[in-house]
Amino acid sequence: MVDLNKDSVISKTELKKESKKIQQFGRKISELTISNIEAFKFPINIFEATIELKNLKSNSAKKRQVQYLGKLLREIDLTDAFLIMKQLKVTSQKEIQSNHIIEGWRDKLLSNNNSITEFVEKYPQIDRQSLRQTISNAQKEKEGNKPPKYLRQLFKLIKDIVILKV
Repeated sequence: MVDLNKDSVISKTELKKESKKIQQFGRKISELTISNIEAFKFPINIFEATIELKNLKSNSAKKRQVQYLGKLLREIDLTDAFLIMKQLKVTSQKEIQSNHIIEGWRDKLLSNNNSITEFVEKYPQIDRQSLRQTISNAQKEKEGNKPPKYLRQLFKLIKDIVILKV
């Protein structure tokens, strides 16, 4: 009798596709910061292979290292790793969104003096005098084509207040 259970047989093409997918995942991990790579809690050999890939400059060496890292990654369960990568991506997107909000407020405060009242109404815990002084200094700085010291300071001031509210 012939076994017709096709689910147990995986074609070479499917294996190669899965292998490429894992290699690409390893490449993406190597592009993260070291602290984010540590969050995956990989075995030491995978962690070292990832760091080595991160430090390589030669494209041919990178290609070989990606293949090696892929081989190592295929030997472990990657379920948690995929979840961590997804979480890092969501966190990054939220950070980008909050930075856009902060930049919007900064630009609005610099271009329109009436927006200070609107900002203070929305975020009453802010030190008004400090806000007005920083805006004034940033405007002078912009007009004088000086390095953006107060522009950064204004961004940080807004960020500290907006992040507390969110």
